[in-house]
Amino acid sequence: MKRLRIGVMLTVAMLIVYFGFILLVAFNKKGLGTLLTDGLSLGILLGVLVILATWALTWFYVAWANRVYEPEISRLKR
Repeated sequence: MKRLRIGVMLTVAMLIVYFGFILLVAFNKKGLGTLLTDGLSLGILLGVLVILATWALTWFYVAWANRVYEPEISRLKR
C-alpha cells in the first residue's frame, strides 16, 4: 500500500509539471519567448526544469525504495 501511495503521488506530481509546461506552451507562447539573458528564453529554462524535475522525482523514488521498500521485501522473504 505504501508503494502504491508513493507511486500515485509521484505520478500526479510529474503530470502536473509536464502538463503545466505543455499548457504554457499552448496558451502562453509569447511569455515563454521572453528572453532572460542573451540566448536563454523562459521556455528553454522551464523545459530544462521539467527534465530536472523528472530526475529529482526518480531519485526520490529510488531513495525511498532503497530505504523503506527493499528492507520490507527482504524481511518478508525470510
